Amino acid sequence: MKKLRQIATILFFALPVFMKAEVKEIPFTLDDRDRIIRTEKEVSSLRSEMNARFESVDKRFDAVDKRFDQLFNFLWAIIGIFTTMMVSVLGFAFWDRKLSLAPLKKDNMKLLEVLRDYSDHQPKLREILKNAGLL
Repeated sequence: MKKLRQIATILFFALPVFMKAEVKEIPFTLDDRDRIIRTEKEVSSLRSEMNARFESVDKRFDAVDKRFDQLFNFLWAIIGIFTTMMVSVLGFAFWDRKLSLAPLKKDNMKLLEVLRDYSDHQPKLREILKNAGLL
């Protein structure tokens, strides 16, 4: 075991010596420079395309917003019309009811007056009208 440990220690320290790291400097050539320039041009053209697309999307959103505003204005107009119709129908119903009940009230008052006059001669009718609270 001791021998194995010694061999492992020697190999551990000697391994970098045996394995020379090939440090080779890669020169920067004109082709590399041209490739970088082409890549930068492509990236800038992609950026301009993306900006153009974002602007068109923004225009579409603005158009949709305007359309929603028009739709909301239309809905408010419909709500106003509906409310006006309902108020006018209810007003007409109340007015018509009042107008149609007025002649009936007149007839009832005439009938009550006739009964009161007749009750002066009929004591039993007078008693009935008193009990009903009409006298």
